[in-house]
Amino acid sequence: MKPAKIYDVRAGNPDYHNLLSPDKTFIFWNESALSDVTPGEIVFFVNRGEKEALYTVATPVTCTAVRNKLTMLKEFDYENGTYAGTEGDEFRQYEVQQVANIPSGWKWQKPLRQVAIANLWSEEGDNTGRLERISDLQALFIDGPAFDALEGYNMHVEAIKMPVNQTSVQMKLISPVKRKEGLKQPQNRIPVKPTVIPFEHPYRKLLMALRTKPFVLLGGISGSGKSWTVRKLAYMTCSDPVLRTGNSPGNFEMIRVRPDWHEPDDLLGYAITHNGILRYHSTNLLRFLVKAWQYPDVPFFLCLDEMNLAQTEHYFSDFLSVLETVRVHEGKRIYDPFINAQELAHYSYEDHTFWRQLGLSEDNVLQQHFLENGISMPANLFVVGTVNMDETTRTISTRVLDRTMTIEVKMKSLQEKLVEETEKWKYPPTYEVAEWLMAPPLDRFVAFQNHPHIGMLISKHLERLYFILEDTKFALGYRMLHQTLVYCFLHYEGTKADLPADWLYTCLDEVIAMKILVRIAGDTDTCHLLLERLLPEMAHFPVCQQKYNVCSRFLKMLVILLTGSKCIYYLLNMSTLVW
Repeated sequence: MKPAKIYDVRAGNPDYHNLLSPDKTFIFWNESALSDVTPGEIVFFVNRGEKEALYTVATPVTCTAVRNKLTMLKEFDYENGTYAGTEGDEFRQYEVQQVANIPSGWKWQKPLRQVAIANLWSEEGDNTGRLERISDLQALFIDGPAFDALEGYNMHVEAIKMPVNQTSVQMKLISPVKRKEGLKQPQNRIPVKPTVIPFEHPYRKLLMALRTKPFVLLGGISGSGKSWTVRKLAYMTCSDPVLRTGNSPGNFEMIRVRPDWHEPDDLLGYAITHNGILRYHSTNLLRFLVKAWQYPDVPFFLCLDEMNLAQTEHYFSDFLSVLETVRVHEGKRIYDPFINAQELAHYSYEDHTFWRQLGLSEDNVLQQHFLENGISMPANLFVVGTVNMDETTRTISTRVLDRTMTIEVKMKSLQEKLVEETEKWKYPPTYEVAEWLMAPPLDRFVAFQNHPHIGMLISKHLERLYFILEDTKFALGYRMLHQTLVYCFLHYEGTKADLPADWLYTCLDEVIAMKILVRIAGDTDTCHLLLERLLPEMAHFPVCQQKYNVCSRFLKMLVILLTGSKCIYYLLNMSTLVW
């Protein structure tokens, strides 16, 4: 039987997009990675990060690549296109016969560990892992040539020895694999459509911001519905029925910030010695964080209410630092631990109530995970802080604003509020939003390679803003560019079907308001000149232009009232008037 293989494309591998043709009719791959593949051999490329699988056949076509000294990629030209890989000198072409979407929740029954390649056919006796992987692929390719090919390989192989003329001869008994009783046949299965967030979705901006950065600030006057909004998202995404038993969704926790908080211990807990015994004082936040680890497929929402009642940098600095350690591994965000493994082993050994405090007294698997890796922020946790804008609260520093997305929650008109129905706090019949939030993080590099025209438009608009702000204390770093690309590409790749014509300007308008305008603070002279320079760049951005107009009127009023003196003000603290 003809050889066949699986190639598991690991998360974050840019070669997949750089070597796949725009129309997905063929893909090139590094010969050294698939060294023993010959023309005519079948290879299934499975990319869980992009939720896509390809059924391909190797062709005789190979191309020699040369390293580009600018990009450091190995590049070659083929049919008026340029293709590139991170490594390799020779690249073989594979003709794509069929493409399948990978639904959320799909995973290998027998994962491919360090090696990304596995054979679909073995004549060395039955291979349980091989048959399980064939079954996994048939769950993706439910019909067509790929399914037919997989059926051909779905054979039980048994090696036996038979005596023939006093000689032991190795024989192979091959028989079809029996399907389990009650298992639905492939033709009855319905392909799962990828979840999208419509552009007119009432929580689109917040959802996109959370996928861009899992730490968002909601600003507005007291009573405008900031914490209400976070609770609403928790109801919309509480997909596990076990978490839907109480008066509030189990994936929601509100931590009310106190004005006397001065240390990170107020959030994450601390160790104390009592009667010569070391004990760890856990907090509601730490327990909720551990609970999120127990339900990895459900989005969890931590609402830090009234964050600016206390000085944010004093109690939130450790949490903020850990948020900045984020990286992507196997399609999920991972972070450095809040409590490292060594400290955890010490606490759990000294304090026999430690695991019980965290609700893990009977969860030996998660205990062991924490003892090996420490307690870190889970990939399914989203942090939303609420910020009240009045004279009793403190200013949010630029350090915090740089590391979050800030959204203003506006009050509805009184007429709208009068006719609005009372919120019934019901769970939805389906949980598409939860599925969308738990999708792998978008790779901005891959998205830019796929849609360079959009990336260049974004870059063009941001370059002018970078230039205006570069010699000021509000200069922008790379973080702003990266988050803008992700925010815009999430819209393009996730809501492409119903995007309005001016969608890109709308997204840029929102990002500039969330990331740039909220940072501008200072005296009247400094801000007035800077805002005058920014005005021409607001022509396509109505939200930013409106904020500019309000601020400009406010500045003129200050100049009239306080002529000859400096007036220090902070735009974030006055967002109800300004931003």
